[in-house]
Amino acid sequence: MKNIFVLLFYIIICLKGYAENHVISVIDKETQKPIPFANVCFEGLETSVKHYEVTSKEGIAVNPVKEESEIAISYVGYKTVVDTIQPNESKTYFMEQDLFDMEQVVVTGTRTRKVLAKSPVLTKVIINTELTEAGAVTALDALEYSIPGVQFSPDAHGDNLQIQGLDNDYILVLVDGNRMVGETRGNVNFDRLSAENIKRIEIVNGASSVLYGSNAIGAVINIITTDGKYMKPFQATVSSRYSANNELLTTANVGFSEDKFSMTLNGFRSSTDGYDLTPESPASYSVDKNTDYSGKIRLGYKINNEFSVNAHGTYYQHEITNPEKSTKSTHDLNKNYTFGGKVQIIPGKKHSLEFKGNADIYNAFTVYEKKDDEKGKDSDYRYTTLLFTDAYQPNEKLEIVGGAEINFEKIYSLNLFGEGEGEDEHAHDLNAFAQVDYLISKNFEVVAGVRNTYHSNYGNHLTPKVSLMYSPGKFKFRGNLANGYKAPTLKELYYNFDHHGMFMIYGNPDLKPENAFYTSLSGEYTKKTFNISLNTYYNSIRDKIESVDRINSETDILEKHYLNVSEALLKGFESYLSVYVIRNLVTKIGYAYSDAEDKSTGLQLYGNSKHSGTFALTYKLSGVKFPFSISLNGRASSGRLYQEAETETNEETGEEITTITRDESSAYSIWKLTYNQELQIAQKIRSQVQLGVNNIFDYTDKEDLAVIDPGRRFFAGIKFIF
Repeated sequence: MKNIFVLLFYIIICLKGYAENHVISVIDKETQKPIPFANVCFEGLETSVKHYEVTSKEGIAVNPVKEESEIAISYVGYKTVVDTIQPNESKTYFMEQDLFDMEQVVVTGTRTRKVLAKSPVLTKVIINTELTEAGAVTALDALEYSIPGVQFSPDAHGDNLQIQGLDNDYILVLVDGNRMVGETRGNVNFDRLSAENIKRIEIVNGASSVLYGSNAIGAVINIITTDGKYMKPFQATVSSRYSANNELLTTANVGFSEDKFSMTLNGFRSSTDGYDLTPESPASYSVDKNTDYSGKIRLGYKINNEFSVNAHGTYYQHEITNPEKSTKSTHDLNKNYTFGGKVQIIPGKKHSLEFKGNADIYNAFTVYEKKDDEKGKDSDYRYTTLLFTDAYQPNEKLEIVGGAEINFEKIYSLNLFGEGEGEDEHAHDLNAFAQVDYLISKNFEVVAGVRNTYHSNYGNHLTPKVSLMYSPGKFKFRGNLANGYKAPTLKELYYNFDHHGMFMIYGNPDLKPENAFYTSLSGEYTKKTFNISLNTYYNSIRDKIESVDRINSETDILEKHYLNVSEALLKGFESYLSVYVIRNLVTKIGYAYSDAEDKSTGLQLYGNSKHSGTFALTYKLSGVKFPFSISLNGRASSGRLYQEAETETNEETGEEITTITRDESSAYSIWKLTYNQELQIAQKIRSQVQLGVNNIFDYTDKEDLAVIDPGRRFFAGIKFIF
């Protein structure tokens, strides 16, 4: 009772300076202290006119509305408060801490907006503040240090990604729900996105083909970028970060919002001198010197509360420079164009309609340095999607999502499909899907869905799934049964590639689609400052497509043929533990065990690591005059298993002889320390200073090259927020 009187007295004193205005006060529910610098957004319910305020050091903001409005109050580490407020009304709001971001809204697991704590599909989320605290530069940095079981190694074709033993072809990467295409060999370049523009990353492991179609057998990674929602009339950031090997990243972001219209402009430039882990071959580097440029525009127009339109466009360029001792007279240049839009219609309280279109275009060029840098196009990969969805919620217990999707895929290549003038191959698929989400009781929810895909090469294919969630008290138990589907890629179907006379790669037009049966069971327990979860999974993939090596007896040249030769069985578990040791100190530990077996040979899938883990220890102090954080992040893995079976035919007997090779790289761990300091330079200008050291113990893998990392390097950065 005494605390309540003290709080009321404090509020009355603070309100003296606002006597002529009607105000809101924002208070920490647990400590009863005001929350300064909280973001407050007001939006008129009739006119959609927006106003923005930031709470003062006393946790107070003016109420400027002239009509009944929605008010949204947000602050890092707290649950967002949404309410309605009247003109000339003063209110006090008590914000609760969201220690484990369980109130974060996610969309990937169900294609509908769900609070993370109430999502029936297990979803791992990495939010923007975690990226900053860990010193992440790209989405891949965040994934490696947050999700055990993620392996990657960069090469000239992009980032070779593995999750739970499955590579790029089985992992669907989305940006704001749209497919992200990569090099024609399937690799996605995560450098296209700067961590500066990432709002959060959602990861759903296992088969998700019901909602996302082909390729979503191993995992779906959805990178959500910053948007214009709750944006101030004007806001801007400029940042720069420097590290070893002349690695320099510069970003600039500008946002405008006026009544119903919003626009954001994002751009970055990154460059590095590269590095070489094999000095015995100085003519080629492990990571080449390169320069990247990117620019993005996003436009939004909200006509009224029932109708809104959004459009976006992105340009990205990646250019490589050869090492000084290289004898090559050409180098690679890649360009990416992405554009699309969305129309959202909410005809009533029960329906939400969305019409989306997106095109992602990847071009690869050879630059001829002795011909005044003349460019020759090597390949052109285009993926276009048209999508319609209707989310229907007749009551609080039932939600139905249905939709139709059309995908067009086309690849042009100068030499992948045979020597000559260049050829192109294409495919398309038509999809219809539906999902029912029913809350049977307060603690029990079931989700069931089905998708029918008509592929231009393979006809119809039906994919079902069912998910369950039981939530007794502080526990949550989730179960998932789903079928996965993956059509052969265009390269697997039509490859006819001569790799400089060293070997040939042949596609196979007779390939069959791959099918998966996925099941998982997870348990989660949360109690105030403690969260622990365990997820077990079983993923059986039939008709798995593999590249089979054969020696041509006539030419004595190695040939690689794509065949449906195997069944893969992946089983294992993942566990996460998050604990607030004290109020501002949190530790997060993740561990994953993955047994990824090729059933036709009994060997592990190529490059799989059975054991991996992540660690983070972060101390952060917010809501004070000089907020800061210091974070120690680590990732560790057992050796990558390189097990292969090569078959040759005896010329005399005709007998096939299979030779098995088993190699394993060294186990490793890499650690990073990052310090972030926030400073208030002027009334409306803040800065964030970042200092850190990557790979503290200077680990390099010069023998196996299973981990591509140059060793210990310090970094420093600064960001200005207007």
